[in-house]
Amino acid sequence: MSILKFENRTPKDLNSMIAYLTDECKTTADGIFGIGIDPFDAVNQMKFVHNVCGYKELSHEYVQVIFCFDVGVSFDILRLREICEKIAWVLITDKRQVFGAIHYLNTDKIHCHYLINYVGIDGSLYNQNYSVIYYKKMVNEILNYYGLNEIYFYTNNLCNGGDEIECG
Repeated sequence: MSILKFENRTPKDLNSMIAYLTDECKTTADGIFGIGIDPFDAVNQMKFVHNVCGYKELSHEYVQVIFCFDVGVSFDILRLREICEKIAWVLITDKRQVFGAIHYLNTDKIHCHYLINYVGIDGSLYNQNYSVIYYKKMVNEILNYYGLNEIYFYTNNLCNGGDEIECG
């Protein structure tokens, strides 16, 4: 089953997170992309928006979302990137920068990390505009297009006491 997870752990600073996400043991240049930014200068460009908009010190510099492909996906990196970029567009509902890194090397759980700039280019702070169910439904449309398994929707009785699935 595919997974979409809005991460709520205490985040690393932006520099450390980008370094982790671009680790050459996890991805290559083909697995890195950006929306509204050059992905190879993401830290500077995201911090530039923070500074221009008057947010020099933030407790959260970004919001992290992780999409995990179902086990057994065998697309090449360019097709994986195409899918992940489409998902990135679903995740942003306003004028916001996104950095994406697909971890597909040395793992049986191919997944994409999205760092959404906490500050929009218009100066607005991040607000999750829709429910997670909405985002999952939109991502499922993309997955269906590519013939991939959908994200499973849990009900309350299935979640109680269940095991958490790790993908990252």
